[in-house]
Amino acid sequence: MSDNIIERLNLETVGRDLGSYNAKDFFNHVRGKYLDTEQERNETLDSLLDNVSKHLQISPEQLWASQQFQLLFRATKPEHLRLLGLEQYVEETEAAVNAGRVMSILPYNAVMGDTTIKKYIPSRPNKFSGNWRHSMDPYGLFRGMDRVVAVDGSENETYLATRKFPYAVLANITEACHIGCDGCYKGSMVRTALSALAEVYPEYAQIKKQLNLQEERAVTQAELLTRWLNQNPEVDTVVMSGGEPTLFSNQALEKILQQYKQAKHVKVVRMCTSSVFQGMWYRIDDEFVQMLQDFERETGKQFYINAHVTDDFQLSAPEARMTVEKLKRAGITIHLQMPLQEGINFQRDDMAWSVEKLRRISKLAYGLGVIPYKMIVDMHSPSHPDLTVPIETVTKLIGFFDQHEQHSDHERWQAYNVLHEQGNLYLTAYPHFTAVKDIDEKNQRVTYFIPKVEFDRRKRVVIHTYEEPLIHGHNDNPNSFSEIPDKDIGDKIDKVRESFKRINGDPKTIRDFYRESGIEYPENKHLKI
Repeated sequence: MSDNIIERLNLETVGRDLGSYNAKDFFNHVRGKYLDTEQERNETLDSLLDNVSKHLQISPEQLWASQQFQLLFRATKPEHLRLLGLEQYVEETEAAVNAGRVMSILPYNAVMGDTTIKKYIPSRPNKFSGNWRHSMDPYGLFRGMDRVVAVDGSENETYLATRKFPYAVLANITEACHIGCDGCYKGSMVRTALSALAEVYPEYAQIKKQLNLQEERAVTQAELLTRWLNQNPEVDTVVMSGGEPTLFSNQALEKILQQYKQAKHVKVVRMCTSSVFQGMWYRIDDEFVQMLQDFERETGKQFYINAHVTDDFQLSAPEARMTVEKLKRAGITIHLQMPLQEGINFQRDDMAWSVEKLRRISKLAYGLGVIPYKMIVDMHSPSHPDLTVPIETVTKLIGFFDQHEQHSDHERWQAYNVLHEQGNLYLTAYPHFTAVKDIDEKNQRVTYFIPKVEFDRRKRVVIHTYEEPLIHGHNDNPNSFSEIPDKDIGDKIDKVRESFKRINGDPKTIRDFYRESGIEYPENKHLKI
């Protein structure tokens, strides 16, 4: 079959043959054939399925699970939403795409529930425009102070990984991802066109350009990172991430893992992936699973899957269940990572709805035998009131959600997190959550100063600083926290508050703030090549 025929197969060409049906009807029809669910004979949809199957040279029963089908028929333009019966999102999506956003909704995700589909609709045209600087890199993954780089004789830098904590590196091996989560915390990298990013943040555009899908480049990155790891014995964990790492072939991933086998001090390798629950389950094939088993057997290192999930529909899908069983039979542990997102799995003004939604997700995880690892406050929250998941409200939710007298403790999430530039802030349940907050009515902002006491031979106070928009009924009560009686902690917060006010973008003021806060960050020495 010629490439020209394949190129002509897309959502628009299928749309011309749908008659009175929409593209979601067709996707559900193809899915039903794959799952072998009983379907009534439908002349229009059957004919279309057979035609696509013939052109792609894939049997009708396996069409749904083919990468070709999922990528060819994804929605990439605002007008495609009309074909999916999602006209209500077209206007906002057009504005976002015109602002330089990259759109991708896989057929698999198009047939999920109403709350799930919102995760993939491009919204807020200025989300990665620079007006919301926080959303460019909310976790600080690509800041200079957090990068691990290789430097050649001409002082050219090659990005290898990110290191925010002494024990681990996050190896972003590609910026590409076809899954299309609008709220991705690496959104400026994966959901923004290179030209648009170059206008706003040229430095990040250079990193995006480096992290392409060329397999030889990714293997070289792993080789250089392994050399760096062997010079830094305190690092015992490598987290493979992207973009979506499973966009690389199994052969390329095996070559990358071959490099990590040579990392003498590394004990654990984790892969952050959306494949299991968010639309690319077919990538977890037998060859992939065998590769992970071989890696563990040959090295004695542990391999974990960190699987992204957002909604109960994603956990209950038959495709996800089949994939989980495959990994479990191979002894590969799956840890769930889930962002709390307003209107998707959280409603800040409806606690009962939020608790019930999250309990369904936990119950499904428990039934699947996957570990609820980390529930994360939406990392775009501090950018805009409409997106904000207020952390005070989250602490109240934790109090309700963790009352498991009628549920297994295996359903509990291991951590409730705010991931921000300073690192990981762990939230506790209200009323035990402790903070000092400043309310700025003029700028409609709330700033929290959150103390954590650490003990390593001596008591050490660390202060996390977190900002979010002022939201009536959630964070506007100046008396929601009582005075902290510990004078040492109070004095420390006062010093951090003053240091925070002095931050002006200069790396020196940022480092001074970190020192005052007591937050450690590793000094990442460059690898000389």
